[in-house]
Amino acid sequence: MVSSVLLSAGFSAPRTARRPRGLLASLLGIVPGPVPPHVFEVDATVLRYAGFARRGGSLELERYASAELPAEIFQPGPLGGPLRGRESFDRALEEVLGLAHRRDKQAIEGSLVLPDRWLRLLFTELEPELGLKPADEVLRFKLKRLVPFRVDELRLRASVVPSFPGQEGWRLLYAFGVEQLLRDLEIAFESRGIRIGQIASRTLYLVSLLRESERRSVLVVNLEVDGYSLGYVADSVPYVFRYRAASADLADAGQTAQVAQDLRILLGFIGEHMPQHGIEEALVCGAPESAEPWVDLLRERFELPSRLIEARDLPAALPGGQVAWHHAAPLVAAATRDVA
Repeated sequence: MVSSVLLSAGFSAPRTARRPRGLLASLLGIVPGPVPPHVFEVDATVLRYAGFARRGGSLELERYASAELPAEIFQPGPLGGPLRGRESFDRALEEVLGLAHRRDKQAIEGSLVLPDRWLRLLFTELEPELGLKPADEVLRFKLKRLVPFRVDELRLRASVVPSFPGQEGWRLLYAFGVEQLLRDLEIAFESRGIRIGQIASRTLYLVSLLRESERRSVLVVNLEVDGYSLGYVADSVPYVFRYRAASADLADAGQTAQVAQDLRILLGFIGEHMPQHGIEEALVCGAPESAEPWVDLLRERFELPSRLIEARDLPAALPGGQVAWHHAAPLVAAATRDVA
């Protein structure tokens, strides 16, 4: 079981005093409440929107739209940067929602998916003397020793998670991103009557979805334009998140060697700390032309059962042709999470 605590400086502002549910809720600081599942995804080049309907106990995609964003709409930076093309972003938002044709003014509440480069995840050990609910300034001081970023400019959320089997104490899972970037996006949505109740990265959403499956252990590989992430979950507990800001394209032999080295280190780490679990299956989320070479690498060089994320992994009905699986997966995962 995951034991987690709600800490300050969250990724959303709670409206009520309900009790949070699950790791994603506690890590992001949300206080869950069921709302119509509207999900948005933003990266440096595109804005996506997915509108889901709940029918019985299942989700069904009712509407999907995307709009390209102009080049350099965000300031550059290792964690992304603030929005500097607000008018262009507003036009893209109007395009995906069709706001110009909406007659009702009812506010939309929804979730936001961001790239892994913009929202980083990091594990560290928690000193027993800090207790299970360290003060925010203690968390920030600790993070300063772990990352090469200006911590005072970050929005920070942390949650206590179990250590590896056989180890005493706790581990701390950080999620952090640039405060000004996150706030700029929140304000842009708010100006169009959209309240963002939950923000998380693609990999965190994917892991939150797959950790509830019947698999005992799974390796999640998320491929993006400018980086790739590896997440490992066993018995519904996340144990590893690793992000590398490098090409996920394995067409180059040198890049393939680098990826193979990253995987070798990760698998060695899992084998050392989780020998009783191993990896039951590896799921790769990315455009097929980039993801299929990863599947081949995992199967042939590391002998891991591997495949692309597909329909059976997503608890939603997705009409054929509307959206590719690798785009749909984090959107569906976000739609299964209640927002604040």
